[in-house]
Amino acid sequence: MASFITANETLTAAFNGSISRPMPTIIGRKLDEAAGVNAGRVLAPSGTDNLECQEPTTAALVKSAYGFSVWTPMEEDADLTDGSPHYADNQMVSIMTDGSMWVDCEGTVVAGNPVYVRHTSDGGSNTELGKVRGNSDGTLVIDTTANAVEGVYSITLDNGVTQETFPYTTDGSATTAEIIAALVAAIDASANYSAAGTTEITVTLVAGTEIRIVELRAPTPATQLLWVVTDNQKATKLPGAYFTTSRTGAGLVEVHFKRDGGI
Repeated sequence: MASFITANETLTAAFNGSISRPMPTIIGRKLDEAAGVNAGRVLAPSGTDNLECQEPTTAALVKSAYGFSVWTPMEEDADLTDGSPHYADNQMVSIMTDGSMWVDCEGTVVAGNPVYVRHTSDGGSNTELGKVRGNSDGTLVIDTTANAVEGVYSITLDNGVTQETFPYTTDGSATTAEIIAALVAAIDASANYSAAGTTEITVTLVAGTEIRIVELRAPTPATQLLWVVTDNQKATKLPGAYFTTSRTGAGLVEVHFKRDGGI
C-alpha cells in the first residue's frame, strides 16, 4: 500500500537547515561569500541581476532576503560536524523561499512570534550574520538639544506588543540635560524598556521584540527639528517569517517562511 504524507505533517529529522514539512519551494543562487555560509541561514540578493546570494549585512538586506539555506547531503560540511561552512564561496546554494525548516537560533523564542535575523555582530558570542533570534538586539539612541521652551516633550515607543507614550512638561526653564533626564526616568520606569544617559537617551529592550519610535513630540516646530535618532539594533524582522515552535535558550527551532508573505 502506498504511503502518503500531508502538507502540515512535521518530518521527523530535525537538524539545522533541514526541511521540516513537505512541499517547500526551493531556488538556487550562487554564493558570494568568501568565507562560505552555513545551512539554516538567511541569505539575501547579491550580484548582477540578483543571481547571487550573500549574508545580510543591513536591515534592508534582511527585508529583501530570498530565504533560508537548505542542508543538502553532498555539501562542504554534510555531517555538520567538521566546522566548515556548509556551502563554499561560488557554490550553488539551495534556498527555501516558501516552507518550514529547522534552524539554529541565538536564544529564547516564542511560537507565533516574528523571526528576527542578525545583520550586525554584537561583538561577543553572536557574530554569525543570517542567524535567527527572537528580538532586534541592541539599542535605540534618541537625542535633542532643545531647551528653555515651554510645553510638552514626549516619546512614543512600540515594542512589538504594546505602545507607550512618555511625556515631560516644562514651564520653559528646563535645560537640555533636565529634559533628557526626565525622559530617561519616564522610559526607565516602564517594564518594557530600560533607559540611561545624561546627554542622550539610550533605550534598551526589556520585553517585546523590537524598539520602534512611533512619534517624537516637542513644543514648537523649531524644537521638533532637534530630535536625532540613531538605530543600533543589530537584527531586523524578516517579512513573512514566524516561529512555529518555542524554546528557552539557544538551539534548534522551527520557522515558517513565505517570501513576500507579510507578518
